[in-house]
Amino acid sequence: MINKTKAVIFTTFVLALAVGIGGYFFGPRLTNHEGLLPNIVEAQNGDGNTTNVVGTNHAPYVDDAGLYNEFFDFAKKPNALEGEIISGVVPHHLVAGHYVAGFFDSVKSLDPEVVVVVGPNHGQRGGDNIVSSYLNWNTPYGELKTETKLLTKLEKDGLVKIKPEIMEGEHSVSSLVPFIKKIWKDAKVVPVILKNNATAEDLEKLAIRLKDELGKDSLLLASVDFSHYLTLEPANFHDELSLAVLNSGDIPRVRKLEVDSPNSLYLLLRYNELKGSKKFQLFSHTNSATILQNRNLKETTSHVIAGFSSGEPAGKDLTIQFFGDMMLERNVAKAMGTKGLDYLFDKLKAQENRFFYGMDLLVANLEGPFAPARVPTTKSIAFRFDPKLAPALAKYGFHGFSLANNHTVDMGWANVDYTKKVLKDNKLKFFGDQLREGTEYTWIAGEEMGLPEKVAIIGVNNTDHALKMAKVKEAIVEAKKQARYVIVNVHWGVEYKRNSRKAEQDLAHWFVDQGVTAVIGGHPHVVQEMEIYKGTPIFYSLGNFIFDQYFSTDTQEGISVGLTLNNGKVKDVYVFPFYGVKSQVQLMEGERKAKFFDWWNKNGRLGDNKFSDGKISLEN
Repeated sequence: MINKTKAVIFTTFVLALAVGIGGYFFGPRLTNHEGLLPNIVEAQNGDGNTTNVVGTNHAPYVDDAGLYNEFFDFAKKPNALEGEIISGVVPHHLVAGHYVAGFFDSVKSLDPEVVVVVGPNHGQRGGDNIVSSYLNWNTPYGELKTETKLLTKLEKDGLVKIKPEIMEGEHSVSSLVPFIKKIWKDAKVVPVILKNNATAEDLEKLAIRLKDELGKDSLLLASVDFSHYLTLEPANFHDELSLAVLNSGDIPRVRKLEVDSPNSLYLLLRYNELKGSKKFQLFSHTNSATILQNRNLKETTSHVIAGFSSGEPAGKDLTIQFFGDMMLERNVAKAMGTKGLDYLFDKLKAQENRFFYGMDLLVANLEGPFAPARVPTTKSIAFRFDPKLAPALAKYGFHGFSLANNHTVDMGWANVDYTKKVLKDNKLKFFGDQLREGTEYTWIAGEEMGLPEKVAIIGVNNTDHALKMAKVKEAIVEAKKQARYVIVNVHWGVEYKRNSRKAEQDLAHWFVDQGVTAVIGGHPHVVQEMEIYKGTPIFYSLGNFIFDQYFSTDTQEGISVGLTLNNGKVKDVYVFPFYGVKSQVQLMEGERKAKFFDWWNKNGRLGDNKFSDGKISLEN
């Protein structure tokens, strides 16, 4: 007899095969699969938008009672939910159907009369930002009626537009209606789908009205899928911020999240705020790669299922991602051609540039200055970057750059000032200096960057310049007065050496002894080891990010580091190893990634810690 776990995996695997294994298994292009999905009648137009209409009711996304019965038969309930659940978030990605069923079964006793389902308008179809429909819904368990009285009020006040042709086939709703009908046979539904450009004013008005109209006999659900199209490790890192925002109720940071419907979460959190139901209870956090037991999937979807009850939010976690040396001239410029950064990041960015957002701050070392033209210099290796590239750095989500390296003054001091102006003009921050230390070179990132609390980043260069340690200490002391988190980004070490020297190790330990939160190193052009010293992570070299040193494998590999900050310390560390081909970077996969982490774990001084799925936790 097949055991329960194997049955769940087998069912989910077949389900995934039906729509093509990838990052978005039950996405907007679901087609018929003979035998598994016999009751779906669907046609698609040229741009992939569903156009089917079934009778006078909306069709479910999958009209298969057997499938939903299996979801409930093998329902997963990782965590218990306590108290009265006022609202929740669930995925419409049915690879997680067993977890969705577990959530609905866990809140079955609520027995709401009205369930409001808010989700994305995936195709961004039609001209209206907020859409609903009066039509009822067919499900494998019978007809699910729409709550027309409430919907009439919302329409009358101009808060929603009634567009059944837009609602039809929208799986953010149609995937969930069978769960609702099976668990609460007498409940009615209010479906609402949101376009990405729905305004904060529109969402605020709708949240207030829902708060006034919905009583204890109701439940609001945000139908949202979380990280998309990425491999498991960056998806998990992006989910760190999503979970932090849900836990803290920090509405402004919703716009940073790498999810399929920030507006649905915005509406959910604002509704919770108005209702006083801000206590976040995580039911489950999963990813299609782990559900399907294939951690090497190139495109995954992650799922967060949670309930909210009466109470206050908790936690103020922050996430920051760092890259190493970025050089944008010489052969890099030739390789880019007219495509610019789009060429460099084509294999890294994933669909919709998703690799580059989903964190609070994205930081790199700018290994050279912007200058309108090259100037004469006696320096043998001197870089000059085209200022026309700066807007693309902002487009890809970078927030700040270190200028503390041995190339910032390559085009003279006038172009150091010019570089700062170019960055400022593109709303990009900077910190550090090639030849100077002091409090004035620290970047204090705070509310203006959408952070719930301040983070100080100090840049120092110890390559062609001897550090003035008194000035460095002064900068650290002052930074600690302003921020709980102080990160040092240091340029140091010996080029092309895979291991740090005692000199760098002693300096790193000194930084930590002064109370810094993390040390991020660069300059050697190759990846060097990581150390955990007194619970603080030290990265001796992230290696090259963008460079043209094509003469060795080591110089064409690098890492990006993701940090989750909590309670004044680094809570979690993520490492994303990548490699370049003609300066075009992409994440390592398969055996290459496995060999890297084998070296990384053995070569580092990590204590009892070991990276798994690209992550270690330092909470203990």
